[in-house]
Order: sequence, then C-alpha cells, then structure tokens
Amino acid sequence: MSNRLPSLGDEVRHKVTGFQGIVTSHAKHLSGCDRLWIEPKVDANGKPVDGHWADIDMVEIVRPQVLEPVTYARTAPGGVDLPKSR
Repeated sequence: MSNRLPSLGDEVRHKVTGFQGIVTSHAKHLSGCDRLWIEPKVDANGKPVDGHWADIDMVEIVRPQVLEPVTYARTAPGGVDLPKSR
C-alpha cells in the first residue's frame, strides 16, 4: 500500500466492497468529490466485466503504476500528434 492518492494506471481496491481493477479515469467535481473509474479484469470465461465509479477516498492502492498513461506530444498551436501506438 501507499500513502499517496491513487492515480491513472494504478491497480486499486475499494475499501468496502473489495472491487478491484485499474484506474482508467479521474473525474474532478466542483463539490470536491473526486471519483475514479475502476476497470476490472475479465471474468473466468474471458468476458469483460463492467467497471465502477468510486470516491477517491474509498480506494486503496494495490499496485502502483501497473499501466502508464498515454501522453500526447503537442506539435503546433492547437495541433496534437497521436502516439506511435495508434
């Protein structure tokens, strides 16, 4: 576990339900209630499982930086190059 807040690419677990997966989105709200979208692994049959939103304060980091977020290189004012993987 870590003493930092979870961020994109971290594997996390919900403290109450035990729901576990990778953080793929971070929503910041005016009310101060930041929420994370947690994307779980596929089920035993290889089928996708629905992800869930969770309050950032209700999740703990299981493994930091399992995936590295994609970054885009800006090339000109208003222009964005896609990463090489696309």
